[in-house]
Amino acid sequence: PLLWLCHNFRAVAYSLYCNNFDLNLSSLSFDYGGLHLLRGRRSAANYRKLNYLGYSTHHLAKDITVFLDERSVYSGEALEVISRAPYDGCPFPLTRKIAFIFVKDTTGRMYEDVWNDPSKAEANIDAFVNRIKQMAPLVGEITVQPAEHVDMPSIARQYFGNLTSRLYQLAYRVVYRRVMHTTGPVWLQLDIICNLIHVSYASDSSINSTYQFIQLARENASTLQSLEFKCEHYLDVLSLVQDAAGNHVAYPCLLTLTLWTEFLSEEPRPLAFHEGVPFPILQRLRINLGCQFDDDTFFRGNAATLEHLSMRLDSVSASMLREYQVFVLGSHPKLQVVRFSYTDDFGSELFASSAEALQFMYNIGPYAAVREYSQAYTPANLEFDFTPLGSHACIQVLSLPNLCPDIWQVIALIKSLPLLSDLHTSIPSLGPMPDDVTLDSLPGHIVSNYAPIGRRFRCWHLKSGYVTNFTELTTCMLLLALVCPNFDYVVPPSFQRRLFMEILEKDINSDRFMPYAPRLRRLLFNGWDGKQG
Repeated sequence: PLLWLCHNFRAVAYSLYCNNFDLNLSSLSFDYGGLHLLRGRRSAANYRKLNYLGYSTHHLAKDITVFLDERSVYSGEALEVISRAPYDGCPFPLTRKIAFIFVKDTTGRMYEDVWNDPSKAEANIDAFVNRIKQMAPLVGEITVQPAEHVDMPSIARQYFGNLTSRLYQLAYRVVYRRVMHTTGPVWLQLDIICNLIHVSYASDSSINSTYQFIQLARENASTLQSLEFKCEHYLDVLSLVQDAAGNHVAYPCLLTLTLWTEFLSEEPRPLAFHEGVPFPILQRLRINLGCQFDDDTFFRGNAATLEHLSMRLDSVSASMLREYQVFVLGSHPKLQVVRFSYTDDFGSELFASSAEALQFMYNIGPYAAVREYSQAYTPANLEFDFTPLGSHACIQVLSLPNLCPDIWQVIALIKSLPLLSDLHTSIPSLGPMPDDVTLDSLPGHIVSNYAPIGRRFRCWHLKSGYVTNFTELTTCMLLLALVCPNFDYVVPPSFQRRLFMEILEKDINSDRFMPYAPRLRRLLFNGWDGKQG
């Protein structure tokens, strides 16, 4: 009975931790990171499965990563590896996600021997895909990460495209990662992949691959719930919502849209869309485009459903939001998270003042609990007026990473926002000192003149900046802890945390803070060594 109990306890324990399983079906020898369940020389001949005290955990795996080279699939070697492994029937009954990582063939083997019998290569592909389907019948998400192929023959590209298409038919979520450059198209027969609910694509500067992804997204527009797209050209974004003939493309089920670009070689230019409502029930929108868009396509028709907004603003898009009155006060009742990144368009100003910028942000989501504001090019003399914040009592997390506040502004901010628990700013300062108050008498002045804030303030994150005056910084934190006794901890810049904590402890034990040391030590013990989340 004791052995039976231990065995079942081990099974339960492993069910909590055995989430990932690495499977090597490549005939190559290579190294990879992550969870190493395959030991020794990582090749087909030396395949080993994980055993812990005689207990195999592969049937508990929820995610599988399969390493292989495409030639092994075409030749049937990958299927032979599976057949030699001690897997019968359905060895991965709990698996929901499979990632296929293709490794570059560095053995110098030629492809010609694989193509002597094309029908056999096709049969090997079908047999491989069918065996994967048998091994993990409940898989719902497929990730394909191609390797770099140098001078791959056109017939090899064709078979790789066939293999990719057939793998995607196993799932309803598609993630296609292009981390290396390839020559020629590798996505073929995409018209047979339908009813997808998730597609993700990071462009590799290949016009053919990008076009085929856009075609895949449009073909599945009626069922897609999540779409992630990194494109290289501003027209790629336009192609998602209208076809070559200019017809409107709608995504009636889309809940999450993520678009981002780099545009390292292009000048920002206005991007005009079309009339229509392409995203009627969108809930999460993340836009980080290098181009400027000057109409409200992304926001049209989804004011009642939008919950999460992350967006990079420039002068064109900011003017568009005002012109189209996208965010009228109270128009987005479900908007809970607002994150903005501002750019100055190489000198042009978005707003007449910082107060106008803040007011614009807070009008967008008056009931949002999380707000983040960052400005990529912050003028040295930028000052923030916190007056507009008083009417936004629901804010719980506020991020102003380029703001360098003084301690008096922070105290006023915490008092005016009764639910604020997390604040993200740059390095603070002491600011103007009250008359007849010195550094030594400052703690007593705070205790005598400021009523304690009884609620909990969780954390102050210092997101940017370099600490040059640790004494001033630790003084700010300790003064805030006196005003807010339930201030849990501070997170300084990561590369200066240890030195900061040492100086903080020294200041707590100094003469000026010694009378309040018992209530200040929580900053030491709640702090930076693992509890800040």
